[in-house]
Amino acid sequence: MIADLVVRGGTLVTGDGVRRGGLAVRDGTIAVIDRDDALPGARETIDAAGLHVLPGVIDTHVHLRDPGRLEREDWITGTRAAAAGGITTILEMPIAIPPVHTAAILRERAAVVEPKSLVDFGLYAGASGDNLEEIEAMAAAGAVAFKTFRTDPVPGREGEFVGICCPDAGQMLAVMERTARTGLLHVVHAEEQQILNITGARARASGRRDGRVHAAARPPVAEAASVAQCIALAAATGGRLQIAHLSAPEAVDLVAAAKDRGLRVTAETCPHYLMFTEEALDEWGPYAKCNPPLRTREAQDRLWEAVRDGRIDVIGTDHSPFLAAEKGDPGGDIWSAPPGLPGLEELLPLMLTAVHRERLTLPQLVRLVSERPARLFGLWPRKGALSVGADADLTLVDTMAEHVHDHSRLQTRARATALLYDGLRLRGKPVATIVRGRVVMRDGRIAGEPGWGRWVRPR
Repeated sequence: MIADLVVRGGTLVTGDGVRRGGLAVRDGTIAVIDRDDALPGARETIDAAGLHVLPGVIDTHVHLRDPGRLEREDWITGTRAAAAGGITTILEMPIAIPPVHTAAILRERAAVVEPKSLVDFGLYAGASGDNLEEIEAMAAAGAVAFKTFRTDPVPGREGEFVGICCPDAGQMLAVMERTARTGLLHVVHAEEQQILNITGARARASGRRDGRVHAAARPPVAEAASVAQCIALAAATGGRLQIAHLSAPEAVDLVAAAKDRGLRVTAETCPHYLMFTEEALDEWGPYAKCNPPLRTREAQDRLWEAVRDGRIDVIGTDHSPFLAAEKGDPGGDIWSAPPGLPGLEELLPLMLTAVHRERLTLPQLVRLVSERPARLFGLWPRKGALSVGADADLTLVDTMAEHVHDHSRLQTRARATALLYDGLRLRGKPVATIVRGRVVMRDGRIAGEPGWGRWVRPR
């Protein structure tokens, strides 16, 4: 056999451990995994000496702005950023213009973005009381999961949230009854709106406009209360629930208790909650503003404990691009700035730095960003696996590479809002991204072309 591509000389990493060896790719899938001296000849060979070969990274939580707000991010720049960050598959949230809340819009969105994509992608569908009759049709059309905000739509952006917001518990019960029938994962932004109404009003009444008041406006109790209610609804409906961007350790405990009861409840967190605390709001203000907000050092330590012991299931970026003009000055009015941080190009460098600091291991990282995402979203074993027959999605990383974050070098259109990360000394970075056997990034240079990425649907 002559392979299309051979990767040899590296260290293969799976959730079970590491071993020396290589692999051969044919027709976009992994055809051979073996010792280097047992690999076949190939049309192209990558020498991975000194590198670790990971199953392609899956980002479970991405917001791109194509086609409604191209000035913030378009699909080409967003998937270039993914490729630069070592990510081979993105799962994109339904907030858009128009929002993905019908089967027709889901299909139309895939048709619009697939010709622009450098990496593979899945599409979430929104689920709320606005679109109950569309839920099963969207699953049949290929939705990778459902997404619901337990909060009101963002003022001024209501048109982007049709079919996505459901703060009412009674309506949410009806929504989760429908999503449970599909078998798909139902991902929830869990903050209790009634609590936010009170805590937000108190914070604004204080007259403060500094960054840290944002954390006071959205306290951990708002997250924990919403998580508790969502778990109760999942228990009543039998659905599969995932808590998005979990930040509060109180909520981690609730998810862990639900798992102990046999409920199908999982949790995602994000690199910014693991690497930054609310102190960053003092320095960067709007450029550290996200929902839920950054938490205390104690909360962060407890979040790391949950990552290490498996109570956190996946890590996604929640990449949310905005313009610097929308964020304003780092010391400016926190209330007027939109919440959200870029993160596609920071995920692996931040987490590899955590590996260097011995906060987790490489096999643990693979479970968090490759294997569990693929399993939870119905993409396993096609995605997230180093196994024969799987898609040849590979992320090659140099765990020893030292570098300093510089936003001006990023691929994302939202690079000017990545100030939070600037100046960080990082250890480890992706050096090659391979999607279905094709190199789309090598040594920091984008090698892929729009249109190579494909729409992936759950089994």
